[in-house]
Amino acid sequence: MCNYINIFYKKMHNKIMKNIKSKTIKTRLKTLIVIGNVMLIIMLILTVVSLMYLFNLNSKLQFDKTKLELANIKLDVYSSNNEVINSNQNKNINLNDLNDYTVSAFLSIEDKDFYNHNGVNYKRVAGAMINNIKTKSFSQGASTISQQLIKNTHLTNEKTFDRKIKEMLLTRKMEKVMSKDNILETYLNVIYFGESAFGIEQASNVFFNKSAKNLSLAESALLAGVIKSPAKYSPIYNTETALTRRNLVLKEMYKDFLITEEEYSKAISEELVLNINEQAKSNYNSLYLKQVYDEAINILNISEKEIGLNGIKIYTYQNLDTQNLLDNIINSDEYYLENSFGNIADSLAVVIDNNTGGIIAYSGKSEYNLLNLKRQPGSAIKPTLVYAPALEYGYIAPITPILDEKIDINGYSPNNLGNKFYGYVSASQCVADSLNIPAVKLTNYVGIDKCKNFAKNLNIDFDKNDNGYAIALGGFTTGTRLIDLTNSYLPYSNNGKIKDAKFIKKIVGLNGKILYENEENARYGMSDDSAYLMHTMLEDGVKKGTSKALNKLPYSVAGKTGTVCVKDSNNNTDAISVAYTKNHTMGVWFGNTSNKKEYELSSKVNGGTYPTYVIRDTFSKMYERVIPQSILKPQSVVEVEIDINELNNNHKVMIANENCPERYKQKILVSNRYLPEKASDNYINFKIDNFDVRLENDSVIIDFNAIKYIDYSIIRTNNNKEVEIAKFNNKQGKIQYVDKNIDNDTKYSYKIVAKYDVLHSTRQTEEINIITPKFKHKYVDKLQMHNTDIKSKNNSWLYSINS
Repeated sequence: MCNYINIFYKKMHNKIMKNIKSKTIKTRLKTLIVIGNVMLIIMLILTVVSLMYLFNLNSKLQFDKTKLELANIKLDVYSSNNEVINSNQNKNINLNDLNDYTVSAFLSIEDKDFYNHNGVNYKRVAGAMINNIKTKSFSQGASTISQQLIKNTHLTNEKTFDRKIKEMLLTRKMEKVMSKDNILETYLNVIYFGESAFGIEQASNVFFNKSAKNLSLAESALLAGVIKSPAKYSPIYNTETALTRRNLVLKEMYKDFLITEEEYSKAISEELVLNINEQAKSNYNSLYLKQVYDEAINILNISEKEIGLNGIKIYTYQNLDTQNLLDNIINSDEYYLENSFGNIADSLAVVIDNNTGGIIAYSGKSEYNLLNLKRQPGSAIKPTLVYAPALEYGYIAPITPILDEKIDINGYSPNNLGNKFYGYVSASQCVADSLNIPAVKLTNYVGIDKCKNFAKNLNIDFDKNDNGYAIALGGFTTGTRLIDLTNSYLPYSNNGKIKDAKFIKKIVGLNGKILYENEENARYGMSDDSAYLMHTMLEDGVKKGTSKALNKLPYSVAGKTGTVCVKDSNNNTDAISVAYTKNHTMGVWFGNTSNKKEYELSSKVNGGTYPTYVIRDTFSKMYERVIPQSILKPQSVVEVEIDINELNNNHKVMIANENCPERYKQKILVSNRYLPEKASDNYINFKIDNFDVRLENDSVIIDFNAIKYIDYSIIRTNNNKEVEIAKFNNKQGKIQYVDKNIDNDTKYSYKIVAKYDVLHSTRQTEEINIITPKFKHKYVDKLQMHNTDIKSKNNSWLYSINS
C-alpha cells in the first residue's frame, strides 16, 4: 500500500512539473513541496510519539475500584482538644430505590447519552476542545457521568490536558469492568451537593429531611441542578438562581420526553420549600465548619466535591467553650438594634489565639452566605495601613503632632466626622479619635505603595484599583475579610511577628498519613519597637478613644474601630471593632450584606458601640478565671524626656535640655532607632529682654518681657536690705510693675531674678539703681538710670524738675 502511494505521488509530481514552464514557479513549487514533506514527517513523528505516550500512560494507569468505595468513609472534624465536632457519614442508596424521574433528572442535565457511549462522549469532547481553543482556557470539560466519577475518585481537580487524558483513559478502563447502572449508582452516592452533603441520600435529608426515594419531581430537579456549582445554586442562600437552574433541568427532561407536559407545568410552578433537618441546620449554621472545609479545599488543592471522598480527618484550632460563648453572644437579641424599617444588622465575629495564629472561634448571624465575606474595613484599617508603617519607617512617634486641617490632594478632600478640624493633634490621639485627615496626610507622606506593601505583608489584599488615598480610610474596591483584618493586628501583641490565621491544625489521611500540618511559622510583620509603639497608641483608643467601651476591663486591652457611613445620611453600612489582649485578638463586624436601603444600620450602630460591646462581653467571660498579662516593652523602645513648651508652642518633638524645669518635661516612648535629633534651646538664655526702670510722678515703673515657663521676682534693695516686691508666674510677653512704696531722696536698686525651679540655680538681671528726688513733686517728669550709678557721668543728676 505504501509503495503504491509512493509511485502515485512520483507520477503526479512529474506530470505537474512538465506542465510548468516558468523556472521561478518551478523553484517555488519545489520549495513548497519540501516544506510539505517536512511537515508531513513532523506530523507522523508527533503521531507516533503521541501514540507511544498514550500507550505508556495507559499501561501505567490503574483503575482502582476500591477508591469508589471511599464514599462510605467518614469525614471527621475535631476540636483543639481532639473532640469530634462534626462526623459526616455518607449514606448510600440503591439505584432501584430511586424514582425514575429522579434518575432522569441527573441524566438529562449531566449526560443524556450515558447509556449509549462507552464512557467518553467524543462528540462533546471535540466541541469542548474547539471552544477551549477559541477562549484559550479549559472552561469546558465535556465530562460524562463516568468521567466525573473518575475525576472525583482518582484524580485531582486541576484543569490540564494531561489530567483530561488520564481521566478519559481511566474512564474507559472503568467502563470495561463496571455496568452502567453500577457506575450511575456510585456517582449518585458520591457527588457533592453543598452544605457538607455527599451523595443524593444525604442531600435529600439535608434539604428536605426525607429519604431520596421519596423525592418529588421538582425536588429531584432541584438537586440535579445544584451539583454544577453547589455554592452558586445553593437553595439556602441563592433561592432565585437555584429555582432558575431547577427549571432548566425540568425543561431538559421535557425536551427529552422523560416527563409529560402536565408533569412539567406542575413541577415548574411549585414554590421552593426546604425542610432542613436539625443536624444539617447545625452544620450550615456553623460558619466555623464552612471555613474549615474551604481551607481544606485550598490546602489539599481539591474541589469541594472531593473533600468528602478521601476519608480524611481534620484537626482544628476550635475551642468549644469559646465557640459556644461566641455563638450565644452573637445570637443574643441584646446586641442588635432595629433600624427605622425594623431590620437588624448581619454580624460576624472571629477570635484568634495570638500564640498559634489558630482561629479558636468563628460565628455569625445572617440570611446570606458569610463564607469569606469581604466588606469595607473603615478606620479599622488605619493601624495596619497607615500608622504602623509610619512608625516602622521613622516618620512619626506616638507623640508627633499632626496638623488636622482642610486639605486637598490632587482633588481628594476628605473630612472628619462632623466636618470638624482640630489643629495640631498627636498621632496617638489621631488614632484614638479616628481622625481622617491626619491618616490621609501620613499616607501621602509615607507613600501609597509603601503603605500597601506593608499591609500586604500582614495579609491585607488589595484590588488593582486600590491606588487612591481613600484606602487610608478603608475605602477599598472589594473590601477585606474580617479574618484577614483581625489577623493583621497580631504583631502588636507578638513583638512584631505575625502568624497566618488558620482554622486547620492538621489533616490526616485514610491510612494515618499526615497530609498537612500547620507549622505555625512566624514572620516579622514589623520591628518590635514599631509594634509596641502602635500597641500604646491602640491602648489610648481604649482609654480615651472610640474603643472606650472596653476601658472597664481589668486588664490591658487595645483596639481600633471602624465605621462606614452612608453618603448624605446618618446611617451606616458597616461597623467594625478589632481588639486584643496579650493572649487573643478578636474582630467583630456588623453590617448590611444586602446593601439595600431598608437594611442600613442606625447611626447608633457604629464601630464603638455594638461590635465593641460583643468584644467586651466575650473577653469578660473568657478571662473570668485567668486574666491575661500585660504586653511587655521591648528594649528597642526607650523613654526620653521632651520639652513640652517646644511641643506646644512650636509643634516640635525635642529633647529637654538639662536646665528644663520638671514641670515642662514630659516622658515619652520612642524607638531607639529614631530618637529626637535635637535638644531644645529653651531655658539656656537667662537674659531679660527690654528691662527698664524709670521714675514717673510718685512711682517707679519697672518693665520687662517675660517667658511663660520662667518664674520672675522683682527685688528692691535699700540700705543693703533686699525685699521681694513682686512675683510673676506663667506669664508671657510684656510685664509692667509699679512700685509706689518709695521714700524721698532715697537710693534704690532694682533687679529681676529669673528662676526655673528649685532644682536649678537661679539667675538674675543686672541691677538698675535709681534715686528719688528730695521732694516728690507732681512736676517730676522722669528719672532714668540704666546699669549705672547715680553719680556717674560727672556727678550730674539725670532728672529734671519742671517748676
